[in-house]
Amino acid sequence: MAKFLIARLSAIGDVAMAIPSIYAIARANPEHQFTVLTQPFLTTIIVEPPRNLEAMAIDIKREERRLPGLFRYAIRLRGEGFDGFIDLHDVLRTKILRGIVGFGKTRVWHLRKPRAMRGKLLAPPPTKELTPLPSMQELYIDTLVRAGLHPPLGLIESIKIESPRYWRALASYPELTKPQGLIPIGVAPFASTDSKTYDLGLMEQVVAKLNDSGQYYVFLFGGRGKEADTLCQWAERYPRVKSLAGQLELADELAIMSRLGAMLSMDSANAHLAAMVGTRVVSVWCGTHPYAGFMAMGQKFEDCLQTSELDCRPCSIFGKVKRCLHGDMPCRRAITPEYIADRVAAAAQEETNKRQHQTIK
Repeated sequence: MAKFLIARLSAIGDVAMAIPSIYAIARANPEHQFTVLTQPFLTTIIVEPPRNLEAMAIDIKREERRLPGLFRYAIRLRGEGFDGFIDLHDVLRTKILRGIVGFGKTRVWHLRKPRAMRGKLLAPPPTKELTPLPSMQELYIDTLVRAGLHPPLGLIESIKIESPRYWRALASYPELTKPQGLIPIGVAPFASTDSKTYDLGLMEQVVAKLNDSGQYYVFLFGGRGKEADTLCQWAERYPRVKSLAGQLELADELAIMSRLGAMLSMDSANAHLAAMVGTRVVSVWCGTHPYAGFMAMGQKFEDCLQTSELDCRPCSIFGKVKRCLHGDMPCRRAITPEYIADRVAAAAQEETNKRQHQTIK
């Protein structure tokens, strides 16, 4: 038996993308022990893990934020006796960790990022090359297999949340059981940057259309502070809309997402969290592009809503844009609310019909 430490410290979406791949590898290699190293609050999304996998926290916001604390933490890791350090992040902080932990008998492997291919994807027109890059899931699996681990057996599966500990959270939202025949839909309108966020005024129109149809119950997902304030205002305006922003732990949000007919999100963490638990994701892409490799796990390309009329897209891989060629990010308003509402409603109806058919069988 070997002990492997797998590091993926942030961001939320990237960790959510990595978890199903790590689970699949752990199940394919039951003779080994795996530890996922991530931020304290992100350890809560490691739900229903395989028996040979556990989480370890590193607080990069406090004690391990500065170099002395990071060095002390790395020295403690060396004492844990890991046989292998697998870096799925490959940033300065994890390079320091793997350099110290690997200074001895511990072998080290790290993620290989397709930087040259990303450069071609971001090149200005007409030299831009719109060619799909490897998905992050493929890059994660490649790194794990290079560490000498057996590849996953079959397709990487979503995580089924079945433990009784999540029933209380689900029981708090009877709308998920469709007492009025309504299909639950999740809407997560925020992202980490403006260039990844669909115009909020237009997104409220999407929510209004789903509410007015009388067929759906909308759950709003977001963070605390301004995001929660905005979503609470939306929920107050529409009777079949409820805001969950800032109210639940990530694990409880995952349990609720797993019961949705579909999730509407940006190119953001919520897309990956929903996909992680097997919920169909319809995503809106503004300044970024699904070709960059950040589609949600198992997502259909046709469920990635984007405009083909702006040849400057994508202008960013992660959403950080120094200067918009058009000045006002028209990609944030290029898709109509009617189109988005129709697409997510159709996806939710299709998934609901599929589940009902499977139940009957």
